[in-house]
Amino acid sequence: MSFKNKLYIREATIADLDALRDVGCETYRQHFAQIWSPAGLQAFLDQDFAPSMLQSSLESTERHLWLIASDEDSGVVGFSKVNWSTPAPITGEMGAELQKIYFLKSAAGLGYGKQLLQFISHRAVQRGERLLWLDVLKSNANAQRFYEAVGFRALGEIPFSTDLTEIGMVGMGLRLEPPK
Repeated sequence: MSFKNKLYIREATIADLDALRDVGCETYRQHFAQIWSPAGLQAFLDQDFAPSMLQSSLESTERHLWLIASDEDSGVVGFSKVNWSTPAPITGEMGAELQKIYFLKSAAGLGYGKQLLQFISHRAVQRGERLLWLDVLKSNANAQRFYEAVGFRALGEIPFSTDLTEIGMVGMGLRLEPPK
């Protein structure tokens, strides 16, 4: 598959900790600020993107895969985090959890999400994973349609709350086929 806008993907290292924190907080604010109070959002970001948490996760390369996505101008436009061999919600089937896949709003609609998903799927197959799964906000119909268009199917609903409301998530899974 050929893409008009080339995305450059590489594994993140400890040297990328500050860039991951910056783009992680920025992308999360851009996409999800409305579901949190300002204080609740900051508390979530302080925990989820705490330097000590990021460092520990970046160092656990057998357990986690962090990827940095850059555009042709070498600017970081997004990132992802995959957790290997993790039980999927609802089914409990072991698979690769796509815990985070975030892009700056300025990078939306350029085909970057498909490129990063393709890269992640390939890496998961190389590791012997048979399922790639993720959670998406129940209210995020656009994201659900995107994932369905690339082959994901709903596994079921799971609870998720912010400090403002019970919002709910949809667990989605994609069967991975080993190369023939």
